[in-house]
Amino acid sequence: MENLGFLAALGSALFYGSYMVPFKKSKSSNLIQFQALMAVGIGLSGLIISIALNYPVNFNPYGLLGGVLWGSANAISLVAIASLGLSRAVPVMSSLVILSSFLWGALVFRELTSGIITGFIGIAFIILGVITVSSTSNTQSKNTKKGLLAAILAGLIFGSQLVPIKVGNVSTQDFFFPVCFGIFITGLLISQVMKVKFKKEAVKESLLSGLIWNIGNLLSLIALSIIGLSKMGPISQSAILVAVFWGLCYFKEITQRKQVIRILAGAVILLAGVVILGLA
Repeated sequence: MENLGFLAALGSALFYGSYMVPFKKSKSSNLIQFQALMAVGIGLSGLIISIALNYPVNFNPYGLLGGVLWGSANAISLVAIASLGLSRAVPVMSSLVILSSFLWGALVFRELTSGIITGFIGIAFIILGVITVSSTSNTQSKNTKKGLLAAILAGLIFGSQLVPIKVGNVSTQDFFFPVCFGIFITGLLISQVMKVKFKKEAVKESLLSGLIWNIGNLLSLIALSIIGLSKMGPISQSAILVAVFWGLCYFKEITQRKQVIRILAGAVILLAGVVILGLA
């Protein structure tokens, strides 16, 4: 059964690492509108998937809180990326997601009764791999202090997004729709606060991105119910590897040999960390 949990966690990483592809193909740069429309895509796909899988369409408060946390962190992450640049913001956020989700699961919820040292070694490898893989751009930071604070805050919130499901002891079926609805409402509220002027730009692509992300969300919840937050959270951050390989192989963003070698080395380190964490 645990193997199924690891497969679900790796599957979530595949979808999490791919959800930006439709939007990137559209060549739109309107990230604020994308966030709002993606939230709509998550809400709609959450309803359809819930009906298809016979999951309850409810408004569980723990699920709603999880959705609000993710929606808020997603908005804050845009500030981090705009201020620091993608290549500096993503490693900071991903490292904090990995560390905070592991600490929540291992120390607070006592998921690792043994092998916690092995778990920390695996986490160290994963974080090193994430930093190595994602530090391939020469993007210059524009506002380091603001961006760093936003990246730290976003990473900590992302890493805590699934804590409500553990606190409330909520099943995957009961948690799935309300977390989607919470993201949907938060996305709309943020778009209203920021007074987003919607244009006919990358609408279908943004909605499709929401669907792809939500499949990853469902798989992560399944993994959480089997292997726990301390393992699922860090493994799902292998998504950065998937995203970078999209850029490398499909969008041809990275052509320099040194950067390609750096990515491959980071991939080996990251995957080694996943294996070590699995042994914890």
